[in-house]
Formats: sequence, structure tokens, C-alpha cells
Amino acid sequence: MASRIPQIPLFTKRMCIFILVYYGIHSFVRFMTGDDYPLMFNTYYYFVVSYSPVYEMIYLSQIMAAAVYILTFANSIGLYGSIMAITCSQLEKLRANLLDIRQELDSGAETDTEEWREVQTSQEVFCRMQEQLNECIRHHQQIIRFMRVVEEIFNPFLVGLFLLLMCGICLTAFSVAMNWGDLYSLSEALLIYCFLMLMLCVYCRFGEELTNQAESVRHAAWGCDWVGTPVQFQRCLLFIIATANKEFRLTAGKFVTVSNKTLINIFNQTISFFMFLIQVKDKTEDNQNT
Repeated sequence: MASRIPQIPLFTKRMCIFILVYYGIHSFVRFMTGDDYPLMFNTYYYFVVSYSPVYEMIYLSQIMAAAVYILTFANSIGLYGSIMAITCSQLEKLRANLLDIRQELDSGAETDTEEWREVQTSQEVFCRMQEQLNECIRHHQQIIRFMRVVEEIFNPFLVGLFLLLMCGICLTAFSVAMNWGDLYSLSEALLIYCFLMLMLCVYCRFGEELTNQAESVRHAAWGCDWVGTPVQFQRCLLFIIATANKEFRLTAGKFVTVSNKTLINIFNQTISFFMFLIQVKDKTEDNQNT
């Protein structure tokens, strides 16, 4: 996960450039081949927009609104992904430190003679292991506190974002069904649908990854070399296992988990809604033809 941290800003930048370039080409083609005074988005105004300079101002406002929406949503993805990647990388570091606890001689010793092996008693080894475990416990507690803060910060944001994404996906599916024969409108709706699903996939995928990384700490604690250690060491190890057993789920509004299950459910519901609209449209067209 640490290797993904520098990749997230690059991905966000490329996504913004791609969408902006696509919308620029789409608007130019629509302006050259469309009707008189075409707009970037099909919108309804309570006044006539086909007069200068009203038309230019409306078109400029739509361009600015599209840029603001794209940059805002894309940058929110980058911020969320960076925070999740940093948290998961700390959990991976914790797992590596737990697995590094071994009943062995100090690997940092420069000499490896028989005299040094005799001096390095088992009590000293257990003391070193206890210090490593105490450091891991402190690190684990800091990560848990940070994860709780992330949950409190993103919880109200995610519930609003999920509602917007669900509404946007449903409206986009409706637009795809209604503009099935229009190539330009269909391509625009499909791009918006893919962009919204990509956002939802990123949020749910990182939430699922954070849950899996938090649960994997207990397996790393169990995998350390604890057999034959003092009871105090085993109790501390049991403490970190019990803490890791408490499942952590990033939620949206405290009632929807940010996970792959939520992503699949939303995707299935939107596909079902889209197929329902297609059937209704076909029946309507058949009734009109008869």
C-alpha cells in the first residue's frame, strides 16, 4: 500500500485531464454539428438563452461548473485514497514488526562467537521480545485512534456522497435509456455513469482494504514466535489479538458499510433499474406503433 501513495495523485491528475479533454471534444463536436445555440449540458432555463451575450455567459457558466465538479470529485478521491493508503501501510508495517519478534539472538550483533552466545541468555531474549511487543502495542493503539478519527471525519461526508452517487447513477441510467438512439447524448451519459461507478468503486475498495488490513493484525500476532515465552508476554499478545478481533468497518452514516458488498448491491440495483426502464420504453414504443 505504501507504493500506491505516490500513484494516487498521478491517477487523479490523469483522470481529470481525460474527462476535461473528452468534454472539450464532445462540446466542440456538438457545437459544430448540433442545432443553433447548443449548450454543453441539456438544461432548461426560464428565459431565452439564444441571444448574445446571454448564450455566451450560460455556456461559460456550464464549462466552469463542469470543471469545478470534476476537480472537486476527483480531488476528494485522491484525498480519501491517500489517507486510506497511509493507514493501510501503517497496518502492514505493524504486521511486519509483529512477525519480526523471534526467540533468536540479536541480529545486530557484530560478533558471532561462542562467548557471545553464552552471554546472550534467554532472559535477555525475552526482555527484547517484550520491548518489541510493547512497541507494537503502542503502534497498534495509535493506528486504532487514527482509524476512529477517520471514521468520524468521513462518516457524514460519505453518507452524503453515497446518496449523490446513487441518485446520479440512477438518473444517468434513465438518461441512457431515454437517449438510446442519440450517439452524443448516449456517450456522455455512459461516461458519467462510468465515472460515478469508478468513484464508488474507489471508495468501497479502499474501505474493504482497510477492514482486511485491520483484521490481518491478529494473524500476524498469532504468527510471531510466542511458544515458550513467559506468561506476561503471552498476555500482552492476547491483548493485541483481542483488540484486532473487534471488526472495524468504515461506514457511511453509521448504517451502510463502505465495502465491496455495498458496491455490488448498488451496481445490481442500478442494472435492474436500467433494464426496467428499457422494458418500459420498449412497451411504450410498441403501444404507440400499434
